Amino acid sequence: MLNRMKEGGRSVYRIAVLAEQEAERQRYAEQITRFCEAKGLFPQVMQYDDQERFFETAQKADLTNAVIALSGVAGLNAAEHLRSLCPACRMIWCSDLDFSLHAFRLRADYFLMKPVSEKAFQRGLNAWIE
Repeated sequence: MLNRMKEGGRSVYRIAVLAEQEAERQRYAEQITRFCEAKGLFPQVMQYDDQERFFETAQKADLTNAVIALSGVAGLNAAEHLRSLCPACRMIWCSDLDFSLHAFRLRADYFLMKPVSEKAFQRGLNAWIE
C-alpha cells in the first residue's frame, strides 16, 4: 500500500520525484497524479533535479514514496542514500543501467530500465498499492 502519514486526521501521501530532465520529472509526476486520483488519493507530489534538496526534503518532510530516475551510478547512490535516510519510504527506481540486483537489496518496490514506458511505470505504481 502507498505509505501515508496522518495529518489532522487525514492521510497524506508525500511523493518525491528525482530526475535529471524536467520533461521526465513532469511525466512521472503527471502519471503519479492521474494514478492516485483514479484511486481517490490526492498526494503532494514534489519534483527535484537536485539531489541535495531531495535528501533535505526526505529528512524533513517524512517522504512516503519516491521515484528515483537518475542515470548510472548517480541513481544507485541516490537509492542507497534514500534507503539509509528513510527505511520505510516506498521506492520506484528507473535507471539506464541494470541495477536490478541492487534494487532488490535496497528493497525498491519496482525497478525499471530506461526508457520507461507509461505502461511499465503504471506497473511500478501498482506495486505501491499491492
